[in-house]
Amino acid sequence: MSAKRNNLFSSGITYGHNVLRSIIRLAAQEISGVESVCGRGVRCYINGDTIDADVYIEVNSEVSCSDIAYKVQDNIKKSVETMTDYKMSVINVNIISVKFLKHN
Repeated sequence: MSAKRNNLFSSGITYGHNVLRSIIRLAAQEISGVESVCGRGVRCYINGDTIDADVYIEVNSEVSCSDIAYKVQDNIKKSVETMTDYKMSVINVNIISVKFLKHN
């Protein structure tokens, strides 16, 4: 399935859902403290010219979950809005698990 975005300033650009999910996934993985995008991964819903997203991540035990969630939201918003014509509306960050690091 693909998402179309047509207005006076674009010439019929079409973004595939896989492209949008990839942008969101990579933006989440760029944040230090995010171990992986896991479980259901990324879901995105297109509503006109906005996108709602659900992201499922694993974080490491050395970070604050609320800080990581905020950074992930901010990076997803910046990445999607820079790389596409869409605006982000809702970004739900779901922390599925915490990975405990080995200390020697």
